[in-house]
This record gives sequence, C-alpha cells and structure tokens, in this order.
Amino acid sequence: MRPGAVGCRLPWLLTALLLGGCAGRIAPPGAPVDPVDVYLLDHGRHASLVLPRRQGGLVRYSYGEWGWYVEGRRHLLAGVSALLWPTASGLGRGVHEEIDSPHDLHRLAPEGLQRVYPLRAESARVAALRRQLDAHFQKGGVTPTYSAEFDLEFVPYPRAYWLTHQSNLVTAQWLRRLGVEVRGVPWFSHWRVVEPRGAP
Repeated sequence: MRPGAVGCRLPWLLTALLLGGCAGRIAPPGAPVDPVDVYLLDHGRHASLVLPRRQGGLVRYSYGEWGWYVEGRRHLLAGVSALLWPTASGLGRGVHEEIDSPHDLHRLAPEGLQRVYPLRAESARVAALRRQLDAHFQKGGVTPTYSAEFDLEFVPYPRAYWLTHQSNLVTAQWLRRLGVEVRGVPWFSHWRVVEPRGAP
C-alpha cells in the first residue's frame, strides 16, 4: 500500500478504533469438545498465545514488527513508521518441553507478564492452529533468528505489520480460530473475559 493511500485512510482507521473501543472482550466457547488449556499472556503493550504441545510441554507464539522486536529498533521514528505504513513482520515461537504448569508461565516471557488469561479450547482447533503457525518455521530456506530479549525464534511472516495488522490484533485472530469470541478492538492489549452470548 502506498504511503499516500495510508495517509488518506488513517483518519477512518483511527475513528474505527475509537468507536470499536480499545479493549478486547473475550468469550471462551461454552462447551468445547475434548478441551485443552490455552493461555493468553498480556505483556503490557503486546500479547502472546501459549498452546499445549502434542509431545508435552508448551509453545508460545508472538507476532510483531521485525525491526522493533527482532532488530531492536525502538526509537520514535521506527515506531511511528511501523504503524503508519506496512513494514516487515515476524512470527516468534518459543518451545518449552519442560514447562507444563500455569504456575511457570512467567518463565516463558522474559519481557515480563502483567496478566495471564487461562482459557479452554477444542483440542482439534488448537492442533490446527499450531500446525498452521509451525508451517512458517518449516519452509525451505528459512533460518530462524533468535531473540534473547523475548526468548523466541523469529521467522519472516508473509503479511506486513502496520496499524490494522499489529501484534494484539493478530493474537485476536488466533483466538477466533480457537473458537474464542473476541469483541471490541484490543489494540492496546487490554483484555477482559466475559460470558459467551446466550450463556445462562
């Protein structure tokens, strides 16, 4: 997308964010089939998702702007440019075979945790999402880049990062694929668990 086109659409996008609210209200599925535990991690500015591994342990996934998360370019200009027009993005993954307790989730996130949201989802949906995300790491010619700051390996993601496709919105997309209803716009990583619609 051209920078000029982004500038024209920016007021509409900001209006949509304001009207939609800045909090993500998440409603887990009422009665998932063969449920497993998954965890939404709130790190303050961004969120990540933790899924169980088939072989045991946990795996954490996080999406972000490549320059910001991987290359450490955190100055103001880099942050503004990442939001106002599409830039390179990355998918992060951290595999933890030795961790399977929610009490140890802080060990998965060296950047810090503000809150953990335990959720339940159908095992089939979890497996499908895990396969989809892992496929990015299995492509030929792809060498992951390790970030000690986040304890994640990052690979390039095919869709660019910007205002309407940033880390928290992508995490919300992952939740929807697990059958979790997400209401509102969790742009600032503000989350709240609510009852599903129609719940008694």
